[in-house]
Amino acid sequence: MFIEAMSCLEAKSKVPMDPEGDVDFNIPGTLSKHMPRTADMGRVLVDFAPIRIDRGIDYHVVAGTQGELLILDSEGIPRGKSATPFPAPTLDGKILNGRWFGIWLDREFRQAIMAALQLDQDPGDGPSREELRSSIGGAGRVVPANSVWHRALDSEPMKIGSFGENLVFATLSGVYMIDRDANEIWRSPLPSWPSISFLGQYNNVVSINEFPLGLVIWSQAGGVSILDPNTGMEVFSRVVELDDKLSKVDYCEEAGWILMMHDGSVATMSEIEGVHSTFRTSGPVMDAKFVDGRWTWTGWRHDGCLLDGRVSTTARREIGVSILGDMVLENNGTWSPWGFPSPT
Repeated sequence: MFIEAMSCLEAKSKVPMDPEGDVDFNIPGTLSKHMPRTADMGRVLVDFAPIRIDRGIDYHVVAGTQGELLILDSEGIPRGKSATPFPAPTLDGKILNGRWFGIWLDREFRQAIMAALQLDQDPGDGPSREELRSSIGGAGRVVPANSVWHRALDSEPMKIGSFGENLVFATLSGVYMIDRDANEIWRSPLPSWPSISFLGQYNNVVSINEFPLGLVIWSQAGGVSILDPNTGMEVFSRVVELDDKLSKVDYCEEAGWILMMHDGSVATMSEIEGVHSTFRTSGPVMDAKFVDGRWTWTGWRHDGCLLDGRVSTTARREIGVSILGDMVLENNGTWSPWGFPSPT
């Protein structure tokens, strides 16, 4: 079971899932599609509301609020039209070896499904939400369209990551490592941190990161656990004392860690065992990258960067969802240069 830019802006409780074994994945298409329009800077507007970009090397995948997917090439140009392989939002996604691995979660229907899609093929529209609803009553299971493989998860998933050539994901039941063909390598208990155990759902996993010393699991409340990637055994554990709950964590070997928090601040750490420094931002940070010697980010109506202990920001009209190269994808599907106000 397993379930670049410019200078620095110048200056839960467990949800029972269907315990059935392996099944096919197919993603339903529920939204009408329209022809893409050409945006400024030569980019094509995304025809749905995006929530993130899963970045790769040869491909990137834009994910939408209703389960939509759009495959981009290495330059950020769409390889085709958007599609909705499954009628539920994608919780998270990861690109490895020419495939996109994603998890869909529908809490209303208590359905969670994981699948692999080949990035050199059209993902295609899958079943509709009405078909998903009907399947709950016994009319047959719906699965993501054109998937290489798919699995139903019997516990609510939280996050997906990778280590080397393998996938790692966390559910409320534990942490699992599988290979690209869905073969289980190991499973491990979900990390726990006694000093913050009373926080309950705030200890849900928000990030899974690979770094030279192992596989790092981060919880929303600041719990950190390093697992041996060969066995899944915990080799280090600590709690980072933060002023707010974590929403996302990123790692760069050159710079260390950046912790993005819900209230509109970031923290940086050069070492996992070390102290952190917190910096206020103009709003919540949605995505960050280390570029040209500084952390850069986009987020709630602003872009920002951190250089020499100083935060610089510039306002944008919309919410920056993700950074790709020197461009920002906004929540309305438009692209604009990082560090410049979005067009009116």
